[in-house]
Amino acid sequence: MKRRPGGKCPACGADVREHVKDERGREERIEKVVAVISTVLVLALSLFAGGCSIVEGVLVYVVVGMAVWYWGRGTF
Repeated sequence: MKRRPGGKCPACGADVREHVKDERGREERIEKVVAVISTVLVLALSLFAGGCSIVEGVLVYVVVGMAVWYWGRGTF
């Protein structure tokens, strides 16, 4: 059975609960921002790509998807 240190650093014994709480809050804020920006990009993309052919539309979705993934990956 793995030992659970009860919110303390196993190396130095410092209390890490506040740090974990702060990091979870930070990650939650980042996820919300990524979700809002992604939604706005998808809506804008839908308006822009509405007049494109299927190949152009797929390429636009790929480029925007990669941009959102790259941006989201850099925030964590």
